[in-house]
Amino acid sequence: MSAAAGPGGIERRRSARRDPGELTEAVAVVGARLIDISHHGLQIEAPIPLALDSSMRLRLLIGGVRAEVGVRVATCRRRPVGRGRPWGVGVEFIEVPPEARVRITHALSTWRRSTRSA
Repeated sequence: MSAAAGPGGIERRRSARRDPGELTEAVAVVGARLIDISHHGLQIEAPIPLALDSSMRLRLLIGGVRAEVGVRVATCRRRPVGRGRPWGVGVEFIEVPPEARVRITHALSTWRRSTRSA
């Protein structure tokens, strides 16, 4: 789980984020690298910055099942050099079909603790 605070050091996340490698059920974003996911949104890598508050559709694969979700760009930050695509884009889910919501909830409830040492 990654921890990050917004402006002024205030934590804005409503729920814990999970690294996709921690999930026992695979979750992926078609055409993008998934950095982390929560019940309320996700973060992807992007080759260019995306405008704050813009909306778009993303295609997810959740346990091998496709789902299209509507999202709003909540944050867009330059990532450290050498970390793949240069922009980290955090999006908030704004339109999630009920069956996709159930699959996301299930995937997030089946995470395994990282075996990496601190």
